[in-house]
Amino acid sequence: MAYVIKSGKVDVSLPYLPKTGTLKDSRAIVLDVYKDEDEEQVFHIMQFIINEEGNSYPQDIMETIEDFRAYYLTHNVYVCRDATTQEVLGAFYVKPNFPGRCSHICNAGFIVKKSARKLGVGYFMASNYLQIGRDLGYRASFFNLVFVNNHSVKLWRRLGMTEIGVIPQAGNLKGIGYTDAIQFYYDLTSIQKTV
Repeated sequence: MAYVIKSGKVDVSLPYLPKTGTLKDSRAIVLDVYKDEDEEQVFHIMQFIINEEGNSYPQDIMETIEDFRAYYLTHNVYVCRDATTQEVLGAFYVKPNFPGRCSHICNAGFIVKKSARKLGVGYFMASNYLQIGRDLGYRASFFNLVFVNNHSVKLWRRLGMTEIGVIPQAGNLKGIGYTDAIQFYYDLTSIQKTV
């Protein structure tokens, strides 16, 4: 029987959000809690990544907003916006990777708009994710499938995550074929909680 992770956001106020930063192109950005008005932009980013690119998430299609909500919006979600235009440049969710007795281990799913890549959006979100995960009460972070072709492999290594395994030919990725995936772990108890 497959396990089910119950929906539900951790109700914790993070006093450091919104948090500002600067991209490599000198644009000011803001990391903040997802708002309902972000839905369409975040959905389109995710839909493009899954349906068009098809080389970083295991899903082969995301057709409807309901599919998106059921996958991406069930727990805590954060967005990175252009501080001037409010355009959503990226987003990530934080949710339990496992149910019940193992729900203290979180997972996160990051997306960056194609036009905003290689500017530091991913690093800005990822470097804040570890503190956010800890402050939401999680004790560890575990990424199940980081395909070896994904740019985030370098990012997770840079942030000190531990590679705990490789799954050979884990995904049949669009335009690439069967591709290995790395599993990454981070002990969030090594980070001081701020709330």
